[in-house]
Amino acid sequence: MRGLEYIFKDALLDEYSADLDTAYSQARLVFGVKIIKDRESGDIQIYNTAQGGDYYEEISYKEYKTFMEKGWRYGVYVISLSNYRRKLEAIDRRIQECISQGASKNALHQAQDRRLRIMNRYSKISNKLNLLN
Repeated sequence: MRGLEYIFKDALLDEYSADLDTAYSQARLVFGVKIIKDRESGDIQIYNTAQGGDYYEEISYKEYKTFMEKGWRYGVYVISLSNYRRKLEAIDRRIQECISQGASKNALHQAQDRRLRIMNRYSKISNKLNLLN
């Protein structure tokens, strides 16, 4: 099992992550997952930026465990897939509403297009996750 410091170093080396360093913290963001290390205390936290509304939501114990057991990129992919599944469920509900309420064809078409885009992203991340296994 890896420690948070090891996970953070993996994130720093991840060439796809965005550098979000400030004077107070070091941070990286990739696929909606943000890892932050406080420069003063050394505390490390991981957030799911697709949840929580105005404030990012810290990941669950179970998700932390996934990072510790499988590493940075694997954990990022797992959270990203979870976010995409949640988006797909919301889009599916919207499509059903459009059909049942007789919404305009344009509204239905937009929802279907959005669903297709999310499905393509989901498929790409799923394939990347499978390559790590």
